[in-house]
Amino acid sequence: MDSPMASMAAYPIIHPWRRTTTGCFFDWGKSRSSEQQKQYPKYHETDLPFPQSLIAKTHLAGRELKCCYRASVDGFSATDFHIHCDFKGPCVIIGHTDKSFKFGAFNPEGYRSTDDYYDTFDAFLFYWMEDAVASYRPIVLPKIGGSGAALFDYARGGPQFGADGLLIGPPLAPVMGGFAGPDSNFGVGDLRRAKSRLGLSYARRKDGKESIVGDEIRADLAEVMVFCSPYIASLY
Repeated sequence: MDSPMASMAAYPIIHPWRRTTTGCFFDWGKSRSSEQQKQYPKYHETDLPFPQSLIAKTHLAGRELKCCYRASVDGFSATDFHIHCDFKGPCVIIGHTDKSFKFGAFNPEGYRSTDDYYDTFDAFLFYWMEDAVASYRPIVLPKIGGSGAALFDYARGGPQFGADGLLIGPPLAPVMGGFAGPDSNFGVGDLRRAKSRLGLSYARRKDGKESIVGDEIRADLAEVMVFCSPYIASLY
């Protein structure tokens, strides 16, 4: 027969007047609180400069889109670009040259400053004829030559599609080559500069021109805008 003391030891002693707590030594509650205080991204109020039909076959179809980055306001450095565009999901990039030529690109992967590249058939470039209005559907240039290296996500560079299809603000120092040094601002690209050579990774224009940024391979940009889905961005 069990003794009374043994029976008491089998059950914990509960003192109803003692306050319990969910605190821990690792400040998990504090971390969660910090996450809750994270600021929401700010978006620019501007009309969509392309028709919704352009993204009808993408993950952005049917979703509300807003401008998360406007270079003329947020800054033209690649650092500014990644501050506003990383972890926003698939996005549409619109560029305006200083000669008023308008072009763009769709990135189905988004940006995360990974210093890596991605294979996909879903990315594409596009442009408008010089006499076209924004409501007109632009001319799309698909990925060609296989899905390899369709997108590059350099932390010190802006948008890059293929090795030479479209580069906006490419890094000014070798990536992952050990030459950039400890200064994270060294070699950061300038999104006022763009270059393009079509035919290798993305299809050529129908008018035979080999550049998505106008008549020349290189161009100076007056504006760069990026549009994303606030809902998708909130999932990161």
